[in-house]
Amino acid sequence: MTKRRSVGIVVLVAMAGAWELVSRIYTGEAAPGEPMVPGWEVVFTRTLRSLSDYWGGGLGVVAVSEGGKRTYEGALLAIGANSLDTIARLFAGLGLGGVGGTLLGLAVSWSRWTRFLVQLPGHVVRTFPLLAMIPLFQLWFGISFVGMMLFVAYGAGVIFFVGTINAVKNVPPIFIDYARVLGASRLRLYRTVILPAIFPELRSTILLSLGLGWTLVLGAEYLGAQTGLGQIIVYSEQFAYVDRMFLVALVFVLYASLSYALFDRLSRRLVQWVPRGGP
Repeated sequence: MTKRRSVGIVVLVAMAGAWELVSRIYTGEAAPGEPMVPGWEVVFTRTLRSLSDYWGGGLGVVAVSEGGKRTYEGALLAIGANSLDTIARLFAGLGLGGVGGTLLGLAVSWSRWTRFLVQLPGHVVRTFPLLAMIPLFQLWFGISFVGMMLFVAYGAGVIFFVGTINAVKNVPPIFIDYARVLGASRLRLYRTVILPAIFPELRSTILLSLGLGWTLVLGAEYLGAQTGLGQIIVYSEQFAYVDRMFLVALVFVLYASLSYALFDRLSRRLVQWVPRGGP
């Protein structure tokens, strides 16, 4: 594990070095004074301070729109405030989509009638392209927390739906047979046998949804959110601030990596009972 981590760090350092090299070789500008490929020094000095433009004021830091100066404090506050809005939309959507998708996936195996009601419509809905659904959700629910949350829930829900169906199919039949012989009801069978048995495999579905969720919430915010990291990218695009878009993209990468690593570490403790070679 240590060797693998060391190799990963070396690769990341090499990628960062390659980016810096390209920034020095290619000096094109997206707009006057705005480099197309910003170097690291630019990103973590001028660019970082410029994000204070998105701080509304307070906590002893005057907003730039009210005559305040661009400062690192204002930039960090702007990142923090907008991050909270994005994270709230993300995890509300993931929670709703995870519960809804899992329940629909379980319904497919619950009985023949629930399978008839859920399976075909569920598979049809999951084939809709996510990018095409963004403007539809905007028209249906407006630019609101609920609309963005539901879009994330939709994207995550279809992944949980398919993942749950596959996980239930892979539960060893002997587990179910033993529970039935012992007189377990259908509800007890799901609660004590199927749900614990599918979690190790469903763990991969959760990790996949967590990674995709950051992309989904960015897509939802991209179409007009007034707060959040996505709206910073929107405004930056309008003025060709490539460096700001790049910096916010790095923030997304950081958040996605941290959330992935934290859940991975936590979930590994919950599946220690799984025999080696299992899911």
